[in-house]
Amino acid sequence: MPIRLDSDEEVPPVTPGTNTHELLAVLADHPEMGFTPKELAEMTEVPHSSVHKTLARLREKGLVRQVDSYWAVADDVAASRLASVVSLQTIEAEYGDDAYGTDDEWAETVPDLGENA
Repeated sequence: MPIRLDSDEEVPPVTPGTNTHELLAVLADHPEMGFTPKELAEMTEVPHSSVHKTLARLREKGLVRQVDSYWAVADDVAASRLASVVSLQTIEAEYGDDAYGTDDEWAETVPDLGENA
């Protein structure tokens, strides 16, 4: 997710395995959907008692939005994720048949650069 590089405000990372990551991952995977806190608790391992607090913090950071009692990923976060997916699909389409990633035989033809390489 993008951050302003000229910002003086420190933006903490969304660490995998945290409640923040779990909720944001579900919302980002379904950018066109809104979920109740109860549904989010059922879809993740985040305790229901922590869902509201975590969503409120995510909203303060502009990562999620609330419509009535439903929560969704913020539009700019969804757009950023979509752009990443499209970029990765373009890379795969362009370089998907790259033999270096699937075949180690090329390593046998690499010259020996010695011990100090």
